[in-house]
Amino acid sequence: MRCSATVTAALLLLALAKTGYGLECDFCDYYEECSLGKDVRVVTCDEETVLKNNNTLVNFIPSLKTILPATAQRYECFHVRATSVSGHVFLYTRGCVHQLEGARHFCSLRHVAFQGSLECIACNGDRCNNVPVSPDDGSGSGGMARSSLISLTICSLLAVSLGSFTANAYS
Repeated sequence: MRCSATVTAALLLLALAKTGYGLECDFCDYYEECSLGKDVRVVTCDEETVLKNNNTLVNFIPSLKTILPATAQRYECFHVRATSVSGHVFLYTRGCVHQLEGARHFCSLRHVAFQGSLECIACNGDRCNNVPVSPDDGSGSGGMARSSLISLTICSLLAVSLGSFTANAYS
């Protein structure tokens, strides 16, 4: 039991250590490019990539114009897709952003008001922002994206639970 907890802790620390340093994320700016699946361009996160992504998103997330409380040289991958009520995808981008300090999360930053749906993911793992695109009408509202979001949520909850379990094992 103790060995299992040690292995779990080591794997969790390894996953967390990847956050930022050498993190690889999908990088794309429009629907056709982001729809390439595993063939989407991959970048290693750095300050230049974050700046490019912030410039793409600043009209949608105005707070990116200001200096947010972020951890220097620490990054996370993101995926943002905004769809109007008519089904038109007007913003679709993936890349790297700074990891925010404290309890703040990229996806909770205030965005401009619009009528439609927003899909936002910020995550800490190589290519974790490679969210499948629904093969339906291109609106991005199909079951594959929802399924991927549910899977991501379940994996996140599992990682937190394992972290709590491991911490309790050494108490």
